[in-house]
Parts: sequence; structure tokens; C-alpha cells
Amino acid sequence: MSHSSSLFLKNSFLCFSGILFSNSLFASEPIYPKMKFSNSGYYIACYYYDTKKGLDNDNPNLMYPSLEVLTFGARKNYAWAVNGDSIISSWTKLTGKIQDGFFLEEKYSYDDIVTKCNFAIQKLNSSYKLYEFKASTSDFDGYEYPIQFAKAEKPNSKIKQIVLFGDSLSDPGNLKRWAKIMPFFPFWNGRFTDGYVWNDYLTERTHLPVLNFSYGGAKTDGTNDAFANNIPTSFITAARNLFTGSSKYYVNSYMNSYLTNDSYYSTNQKLTNTTETLFVFWIGANDFLEKFENNQPAHVIFDNPDSVGGVNYIYKRAVDNIINQIKMLNNIGAYHFMILNLPDIGKTPAIVTSNYNKYSDDLKNKNEFSLKMTEAIQKYNFYLATSLNLLKGSLGNKINIKTLDIASDFEKLMNNKNILNDSSYDYGFTKMDTKYKVPGANLNYIQDFCYNGGYYKAALTQIGKETNIFANKNNSCVDENGNRTKLALFWNSPHPSSYTHCWVAYALEKQLNDNFLINTSLENLDSYKNYCLSKLN
Repeated sequence: MSHSSSLFLKNSFLCFSGILFSNSLFASEPIYPKMKFSNSGYYIACYYYDTKKGLDNDNPNLMYPSLEVLTFGARKNYAWAVNGDSIISSWTKLTGKIQDGFFLEEKYSYDDIVTKCNFAIQKLNSSYKLYEFKASTSDFDGYEYPIQFAKAEKPNSKIKQIVLFGDSLSDPGNLKRWAKIMPFFPFWNGRFTDGYVWNDYLTERTHLPVLNFSYGGAKTDGTNDAFANNIPTSFITAARNLFTGSSKYYVNSYMNSYLTNDSYYSTNQKLTNTTETLFVFWIGANDFLEKFENNQPAHVIFDNPDSVGGVNYIYKRAVDNIINQIKMLNNIGAYHFMILNLPDIGKTPAIVTSNYNKYSDDLKNKNEFSLKMTEAIQKYNFYLATSLNLLKGSLGNKINIKTLDIASDFEKLMNNKNILNDSSYDYGFTKMDTKYKVPGANLNYIQDFCYNGGYYKAALTQIGKETNIFANKNNSCVDENGNRTKLALFWNSPHPSSYTHCWVAYALEKQLNDNFLINTSLENLDSYKNYCLSKLN
């Protein structure tokens, strides 16, 4: 299953300059066809990975795009759920309809589908394991739908489904479906990390289906006015936006193409399920980070902070975009919102890998860049909080906006502080200090990351054992056989590790419970830590 394009991306995530498009120079957003109802019925695509360890695991092959003519570019790591474990078992057909982008299943429960997926997967290989499932019609259908079950296990939860707008921090493989090859193994099944991202953990734990509009590289809108007069970077921006899109585009796409109550026999102007749908926004980092792509000098955005493309202009526009998108969704009936702010980019490996060279002194450059980015993110987060409060005040009981201070939570993770309070807590992270101190923190250093093999380079190996060897060689957190030796905060620059993502999921699950939007039983920190460790691939 894949989108209509079958282009192969032969460049890194942050560098699109080598991609040629015949008609995309002036494109500003990816264009997808509107969804249409299929009379063939809906079945369950069950996605799996290989749990086998060592150099002979199948994951490089499972994550490599198909070269078959009829399914060119499609991921190969799925099977169709079946009704039994016999050789001749038929595919499981769903009973229900599509409503606002979700398949509402009336007959089977969540556990029923897991069982039927496992029947299909175990026929392939005993070491394969299910990690997600979606409703779709066939191998040739580019659209899949998260499944909400009428037989829900947690009837007391207000929220029954989530619509998510984000970037690489929440991307479950969307960009890879579009770009086909990137991010490739050892990035895990299209995620920008080494395993689950936070929303994978949340879905696994709560069984809440997520309609996910998160794409690696996505911004709050599709412009790059910082370099508007530079033709090469304008071309790069057009190529980048063609692949990644923006939350502005995806909000419009959702409103224009997903609203239906009868599987697209007809379309609606308003949401059908207003009180049981949660809209989540976690986006904005790329509005800053795109300015440092392709080795662009990072200090430029600070030289004239209030000018077009300056740092103050960037953070204000990003927040204004998010506020406008919330208003758009509220106008069609969206009621529940959860908005996450940004972690402090000034304390991430992005400081180490970006080109900030105002001075001849490297340490001075990194120290100043770290301080300036920290200040920029603080301004963004303050303006976001202020703007959300104003919006809540103006709309009153027409909207329910909750926030998650992920900046504070991430700070606690980095400093081994209890995410529930400021007491000490050992999460088990390995200290991976760079030579660059965190400004103002004498004992803390900016942390290094695990993987430096790029987003696609492993795909240039002979797919299989050689790919695993390449991946392990470029991963400082595993030994030559792929056995984990370090538990890092960051997988690559600037993306968190899957283990870190697990704690982001904890923070969000707790916030949803505290605001009575869901009803789950959260473990104590030690038990949850064991859960996170058990999920590492």
C-alpha cells in the first residue's frame, strides 16, 4: 500500500538539493487525491517487524520498498488478518463504516483483531511480531484508516479517537510512505527514531486510534521567507514542502477530504463526532530548524530578529499559524484540543551539528548558539501559552484546550528529575557528554546521539546482513552485533530515542487522565520504566 507517487528519495532528510522534479519548483504543498468509497469492503492490514536479534534479522528487508511493478514502493511488512490459523483461512472483513477518517468497527473488538493479525503473521515467520493495524481495501489502496471499536474496553473515557498534527517527533512512517526509501533502517519502520514514537506507545497502552497527519520536516506552514530571494534555496524549499507539507495543509486536507459519516458516499461540512475526538498539535520546531538546513549559517536569523525570517518573526508566525488552525477546526465542530509546547532545542545535539560560526572560537560559537536558541524557544513557548489563554477566553465554553508543558518534562528527563515533581529519579539514561557545556549548568553537557549513518545510506548496502553491519558500525549505542550498550536521550540529531519517546507518552497519558479525558491506570515510575525498557527493539 502506498500513495500515488513512487519517487525514490536519494538525499538526506535535511538536504533536498539533489532531488529533481519536473513540475515542483513552485509547489508549496504535497497534493493527494480525495478519498473515495470502495465497494470491495474493508479488511485489516497487520504490520509487523522481526524480533530476531543479531546480524541476520529481516528488518532491513522488511523496511525496504517493494520493486515489484504492481506494488512499486509499497512497504512489504504487512499481512492481511485472517479468520483462523489454517492454511486456507479467509481474510477478515470488517463490519462498519468510515466516519471522519476513522473506521468504526461494529462486530470485532480490539483483542479480536490482534488475534486475527497474529494468525496471519505467525504463518510468515515465528519471529515476526505485530506492531500496528489499519483498515484498508487492498494492496493497491493508498489509504488506510485507524480503527475505532464499538466494543471499547474503556467506556468511561471521554475521548475515543485522536487526530494528530505534527512533524518527525510524531511521524509513524508517513514521510517514508511518500518518499519510499527514507528514513531507512535502522530508523524503525519509517519513524525518526530507533523504535516506537510517543503516539505508538500511547495507542498501544490506551487502544485509542490515531489519525496521524505528522510528517518528518513539516512546519506550521509551507513558506521559507528567510531565503526568499535565493533561487537555489527556494528550489530546495519547494522540494522540501512537496515531501513534508505543513500542519496548515493537513488541517485543510482533513477538513476538505475526511469529513463523512457514510464511507464517502457523501461528505460533510462539520465533524460528526465532536465530543469524543481529541485534536493534538505538536509542531513548530522545523519553523526554526529549516533555517539551518544545507549548512546555512545559523546566526543569520538572530542578526535581525524582528525582520522577515528573523527569530522573533519565526516564533510569532509559528504560534499564530497554530492558533489559526485551531480556530479552523473549532469552526467545523472540534472541541477537545491538546497542545504541546517545544522542548529546549538549545540543549539538544542540533546545537552541535548546525553551522553557527560567527567567531573563530568553536566553544564560544556553540555557547552563544545554545543561549540564543534556548531564548527563542522560551519566547515561543510563552507566546504559545499566552495566545492559547486568549483563545480560550474568547471562545469560552465552545472549546476545551489543554496543554502539556513538554519543555519542563524534557528538562526533567535530561536532569534525572522525577517527571511528577522535582525529586531525583534515575531513568537509566547513559551520560553521553559532548565537549560543549550547557550554558549556566556547570556539571551538564549537551548530550551526544547514537546514530550518525544518515537517513538513507544504509539502503545503499546489499540489503540484509551487510545493512545490519553498516547500521551497527554507525551506531555508538550498540556493539557490532547490535546489542544495546547505551540508553541514550537522543537517537540522532535532533530526534529523541524511542526510550525517551516512551516517557513523553507517559507525560501525555497522565495529562489526559488528570483532565478526565481518558480513564487509564498509570503505573508508578519504576513499573513504567520497566515497561519502556521491555519495548526497546
